[in-house]
Amino acid sequence: MTRLLRTPAALFLAGALAVAAACSRRPEAQRGAALPGGDGVWLTEGLGTAESEAETEQILSRGGFSRVFLPLCRVDASLSAVEEAPPPARPIPGPPVVLVVQAEPGAAAGPGGAEDRLAARIRPVVRRAFERSAAYGRVEGVLLDLPLGARNVEALERLAAGVRSELPRGAYLAATLRFSPSEKERETLASKLGSVDGFAAVVFGDARGADTVSADALGRPWWAVYVPGARGERRDAVGEESAALTEKVFRALSDDPRFVMENDLSVREEGVSGFVFRTGAAVQAVGLRFAPGDRISFRQPLVSELLYRMGSDLAGRRFVRGRVVALDGTAESDRVFALGALSDVILGRPLAPEWHAAVAPDASAIRVSAENRASHASIVSRTANWIEVDVPGGRIRDVQPGEFDRFEMFDPQGRAVTPGRATRVRFYETLVAPFEKTAGAAILLKGRPERDCCRFRLHLLSAGGAELAGDWISPEAPPTPAAAKRR
Repeated sequence: MTRLLRTPAALFLAGALAVAAACSRRPEAQRGAALPGGDGVWLTEGLGTAESEAETEQILSRGGFSRVFLPLCRVDASLSAVEEAPPPARPIPGPPVVLVVQAEPGAAAGPGGAEDRLAARIRPVVRRAFERSAAYGRVEGVLLDLPLGARNVEALERLAAGVRSELPRGAYLAATLRFSPSEKERETLASKLGSVDGFAAVVFGDARGADTVSADALGRPWWAVYVPGARGERRDAVGEESAALTEKVFRALSDDPRFVMENDLSVREEGVSGFVFRTGAAVQAVGLRFAPGDRISFRQPLVSELLYRMGSDLAGRRFVRGRVVALDGTAESDRVFALGALSDVILGRPLAPEWHAAVAPDASAIRVSAENRASHASIVSRTANWIEVDVPGGRIRDVQPGEFDRFEMFDPQGRAVTPGRATRVRFYETLVAPFEKTAGAAILLKGRPERDCCRFRLHLLSAGGAELAGDWISPEAPPTPAAAKRR
């Protein structure tokens, strides 16, 4: 009789095989296609207008994306009502599509009853989507972005099984993971959630997210999901909280002179900046009404931290299949971290803004404007992003900031001075957004500009962390008029 040696190595191997076997115990009839690999983008609000849809299609056609996640339907916070999202005006060219059943922010896992009722409402939506799947492009799977927890895993499995029955052969079904399951919870998920082919684990940008170690320990295929968009809330003077605010609102308020922005020092999360906006008058902005006393706070994940995490998170993870970046908004003008910037990240292109200034003297003024010709943004800062104009001889009468956020005046040694002693004017832009144009600034003079007017220089910190600073630049000389031909 052969005697088995119980060495530590043998015990470890036996345990590992047992865990792997437990994680793979899923009914064959419920198993769909394998979760595919590659980098994807999740457009949480869809494609929007025809103009923004054409813009999105153009960026997607550049390549780099393995799939596009689009909303199929939205479930309210009580998990009772389902609103179906329309398909895009035209099928998505190129990458395949994953349809998302998405719950509103604040939806909570229940004891089971809500999920059971929800299944009856979602199934016909999924069935219709695959009956007209050509309207989306090439649909390859469904993602259930519903509140998943240890308390409701059995109810969610019944919902997933119902959705699975509506999928054609070869399509896969995934579920979003927004928490870090304990060892016991991992066992529950692995043994009871058999109709799901894998997970989309939110590992960045969400304070409630999962960590990569716990996601990989499930022993099932998963995508690492990154949420780079700013998230905000508004509280009135008595502390009443309104609906959550998106990155579109953050971008608009950072460029609105009616709001005062401050750093929120109470935000102490690593890789996240906090900002607070206040206004002294009733203001209508971005379709919302703000009142004096409102405290509008945002937390913005740092793009530099996003880039680091996207490069380091997947190392050593056995079951991870790729990365997915979730973007708010329906157009590039809604975002700080834009779809075009993400495409450049995936394709390894330069990640810096291209900020260009135009300085044009006229009879009694110097006109200043700027344009970012890239899809990459600057950091959000009241001091880091500026254009400084040299005014030989001074004689500054007034300064109009135009669409810039503010200005300061300095002497030749760089000291802050009053207008009568100033020979330099610095225009600040809190956020240089993708493809943003800033115009209307003017330095009004007492008389004509000097002949050697008006050199300028720029300084900017990119969202990716790089500093962009240059030497003084002289404006292009106006073209010499052509001499008239003699007869």
